[in-house]
Amino acid sequence: MAEWLERETVYRGSIITVQRGRVRMNRGKVVAFDVVEHFGGVAVVPLLGDRVLLVRQPRPVAGESLLEIPAGKLEGPDDDILARAQAELSEEVGYRAGRLLPAAEFYVSPGYCTERIHVFLGLDLAPVDAAPEETEEIERVALTLGEVRRMLDERRFRDSKTIIGLRELLAYLDRVNPHG
Repeated sequence: MAEWLERETVYRGSIITVQRGRVRMNRGKVVAFDVVEHFGGVAVVPLLGDRVLLVRQPRPVAGESLLEIPAGKLEGPDDDILARAQAELSEEVGYRAGRLLPAAEFYVSPGYCTERIHVFLGLDLAPVDAAPEETEEIERVALTLGEVRRMLDERRFRDSKTIIGLRELLAYLDRVNPHG
């Protein structure tokens, strides 16, 4: 495994920390690295009958509004992943999952960022009061499984956690009902 020789914090913000350092790679070469540290996040693919509950929200960094699965950032290294997933689900779409099934876990961009997202399938949903955060402008959107499949095939989703989560949901449904 590569070895950090030096590492210093050059920026500390509310969501990320940026570090600069040097790493000795496995073959001995020393390489400069910039690292974006992020606590990671959770995302849930909520299935209600034959509909997937999504949110459309403005993403200023991307310069457009995106259709996404409910998600949020972890608040720290000890944040409870399942509790955070339930909180995001209830805040953004107004449901609580009776079952949260792990579907995927991935690094967003491991070449420079520590952010890792945990994706769950949210099943056996029960309604609760939705309470989006003050800074969130969320439009709730319900799509049928057929619409989800078509939109995936047409490459209409542009958010990686959403694409991964929706594909995992369809694969799960194919496994539990292979002839349906």
